[in-house]
Amino acid sequence: MRIINNIIIICLIGLLSTTYLFNLSPINYKDTIEIETPTETSTLKLEVDSTDFTNPESIIVKHIAKKDEVTKSVSNSVFTANIYQQDTLISSNITDLELLSPSSDMNISINEDNPMITTLDVSQKKLKLDDGTYKIVLQSNLISNPENSKVTINVTYDTNGAYYSALNSAPAGTKGLTLYFATENIDTLIPVTRFVVEDKSITRMAIEQLQNGPLSNNMKTLIGDVVNTTYNNGNVVIDLPSSYEEYNNSNYGQKSHQSFVKSIFAVDRYWPIYSVKFTVDRKIVDTYFNNVDTKKPIPNIEDYYIYLAYKIDDRYFLFDYNVDTNLTGITNNDSTEIIAQKLYDLYFDLELNFGRNPIPESIILKGVSAEGNYLKLDFNEAFKKAYENKDDLRMMMIESLIYTFTTIPNIDGILITVDNEPLNNYVKNVDLTGILYPPEFINPEVIQ
Repeated sequence: MRIINNIIIICLIGLLSTTYLFNLSPINYKDTIEIETPTETSTLKLEVDSTDFTNPESIIVKHIAKKDEVTKSVSNSVFTANIYQQDTLISSNITDLELLSPSSDMNISINEDNPMITTLDVSQKKLKLDDGTYKIVLQSNLISNPENSKVTINVTYDTNGAYYSALNSAPAGTKGLTLYFATENIDTLIPVTRFVVEDKSITRMAIEQLQNGPLSNNMKTLIGDVVNTTYNNGNVVIDLPSSYEEYNNSNYGQKSHQSFVKSIFAVDRYWPIYSVKFTVDRKIVDTYFNNVDTKKPIPNIEDYYIYLAYKIDDRYFLFDYNVDTNLTGITNNDSTEIIAQKLYDLYFDLELNFGRNPIPESIILKGVSAEGNYLKLDFNEAFKKAYENKDDLRMMMIESLIYTFTTIPNIDGILITVDNEPLNNYVKNVDLTGILYPPEFINPEVIQ
C-alpha cells in the first residue's frame, strides 16, 4: 500500500510541476494580433507655376504643404538637377542653382499659407547648354518622399532664333517657287519659297532656281547640270546628262532626287502636276541617283508628314518629315481622329539627330474631332503658356500643326481650342479663333 501511495505522490508532483511550467511559458501572439503604430505622413511637395520655358534666366520653385511642417536644411544647396535631351541624360547632379541659398542646419517652417519660395538660376550660361530643348528634373533634398521630391520642367534655349511666318500671297508681279535645299551636312531638305518674276515655264523656272542655290551659306543645292525640262499635260520629264556624275554620289544622290521631285510637285499651285520622270541623255534608265528606281514616272501621291523645326542662320525653318506608317501604326482602318492622335504622338516619339520638335512636351492633345473638312484640336492649358512673349515661335508651332494635320486625307484645315475655348489674343494682330488653313508659301525667303 505504501508503494502505491508513493507512486501516486510522485505522479502528482510531476503533474503539478508540468502545469506550472506550462502557465509560465511565453505565448507568441505575432501571427494572431496586428498592432498598428500611427504614423504621420508628410504633405511636403514641389510646385512650379509653369513647366515650359523659353530662354529663362531664372525660375521659381515652391515647397508647399497642406499642414504645418518643419524641415531642416542640411546643406547650402536645396536642389539637385539632372538634364535630359531626347530622354538621354547629358548632365547630372548639378547643384548651387539657388540665387539665395539657405544656411545649413537651419529649420524651415512651411504650411499652406507660407510656402518656401526658391529662385533657381537655369540660364543657358549657368547650365552650359547649347541651343535646343531640354528636360530638367529638379530634386529637393528637403523632401524624403521620392514621389513628391521631384519636379520636371521643359526648357528651350533659343539665342536670337526667329521664325518668319508663311505667306498666303506672293508680292505683285511674282510667282512663289518652293525650292528644296539641303542642310549643310545634308541630313534633310528645307523648303524655301523664293519669289521670282515669271519669264518662262514654271517648271523650268523651278529647276533654274534650284541650280542658282540658296541665299544662305549654311544650305546648299544638290541640283547641277540639267539638259532639258518638258511639261506635257501635267507630266514633267527632266533629262539629265550622264557626264554630271554627282547625281549618283552616295552622299547625296537620293537627296538630289527628292529635291527635284518635291520642288516640281510644289509647282502644282500654278500648274497641275501629275508625275515626274527622269531620263539620262534622253534615254530611260532603270536606276539613277545612287540606285533610285527611275524606270517609271513618279506619281504625285499624298502622304503623311509632320513638320519639325530646323535652325539655320539664327532663323527657324519648318521642314516636312515623311511619316513611316510602320512607326506610327497608322492603318487603313483607322478613323481620322485616331490618325490625328498618332501623328501628334509622333512629335514626341521621334528621335532625330537633326531639327527639333516645335511643340513643348507639356502640351497635351485632349481631344480630336473631325467636323466636315476640318479637324477640331483641343489642347490643355499649357498651350497658352508656350513660348510666352515670342509670337513668332507661337506661329511656328501653330503652322507646324496646320501643315501636319492637313496631310490627312480630306482634311483642309484645323480649329484650335484650349479646354474647348477659342484661342483668343494668342498672337498679336492674328485671328486664330476660326478654321486655320495651310498658307501657300512656307519659309518665305524674302520678307516683304
